[in-house]
Amino acid sequence: MAQMGALIFVSVLEGVSPLEIARTIASKSGVEEVLLISGEWDMVVKFEYDKMDSLSDFVVSQLRKVNGVGKTDTTIILDEVK
Repeated sequence: MAQMGALIFVSVLEGVSPLEIARTIASKSGVEEVLLISGEWDMVVKFEYDKMDSLSDFVVSQLRKVNGVGKTDTTIILDEVK
């Protein structure tokens, strides 16, 4: 099965270093990029997976359990143009 992708927007709890959380997330399998951003969210994670269960497991069982991660919002990538 072909790889699929998702963008996961992450908020960081107050008093926690976004850079430390980003480094922790970046070390996880399937994570392609972690970008610290401005605006409503603190970072966006690009995650590649081969089946929906893998994405669900990453978000629920791994990402949300990282100390300091607040809310997340997952968006499925439909197509990459460039």
